[in-house]
Amino acid sequence: MPFLEHQGANLFYTSHGSGPPALLLHGWGCDSNDWSFQIPFLTSLGLRVIALDHRGHGCSSAPADINSYAARTLVEDAIALLNHLQSGPVTLIAHSMGTVTASILAAEHPDAVKALVLVHPIYSGVPPALPRMGEAMQKDIGRAPELAVEFFEKLMYTPRTPEWLKTWQLRRLLGTDPVALAGCVVGLVGTFGSVMGQSEEARMFMRKRECPRLAVCTTVLEAEAPAGWEREVGLKEGRDKVEVLTEGVFSHMVESDKFNQVLGDWLRERSLLSS
Repeated sequence: MPFLEHQGANLFYTSHGSGPPALLLHGWGCDSNDWSFQIPFLTSLGLRVIALDHRGHGCSSAPADINSYAARTLVEDAIALLNHLQSGPVTLIAHSMGTVTASILAAEHPDAVKALVLVHPIYSGVPPALPRMGEAMQKDIGRAPELAVEFFEKLMYTPRTPEWLKTWQLRRLLGTDPVALAGCVVGLVGTFGSVMGQSEEARMFMRKRECPRLAVCTTVLEAEAPAGWEREVGLKEGRDKVEVLTEGVFSHMVESDKFNQVLGDWLRERSLLSS
């Protein structure tokens, strides 16, 4: 069965193909179906692709304790899954909230990660909208899905985002566990200043990520800020790379052919497609 019990959550995952392993981590309010354009592409390159639903998302269960969604708890879930599967070091491909999880995992468990792909990295800022939303959700937990929908509508899309994508995602949000939505926001806010943001502490933390790194920034959150932060924390010439896509937070879906080309080329150039 593709489930793993860990720290009070029943975690859903799938494993596709064979070869060097890649672990996919989705964003807040989403699930591993968001990688549907990448899973067959990556398996066609000869990778074993492991896709996880974070606790409280997708087919994974949602613990009732709002404190069960701290950023490092999500990291521990991922480590537990890799240990369970005996995967060895993975290419870690993460989106949005997942880029925070992935960065902590790479910095604190370097033996588990051989490369990082960070899609729409969000850790360069400490947006005031997040703590405000977290507070509002905790005051009226039942409204958390509705508040999440408002957040997506205001900040997550471009004028060109397809209506089918918005409809799918907003309907999914309305069915997502409210405690999970609030808990993940609270968990992210708990990393402000130490992992997220441009403090000296955050800068030094991000420099602990010593594996090859591809950052795919997007235009919704002013791509130059995340791209500039990647350069600020350090890019190793010939190893690390920053790309910018133009279709917003979900560019890996809206521009899947372009994203897959960037991803595949970088994986080949870094010899990450062979054991």
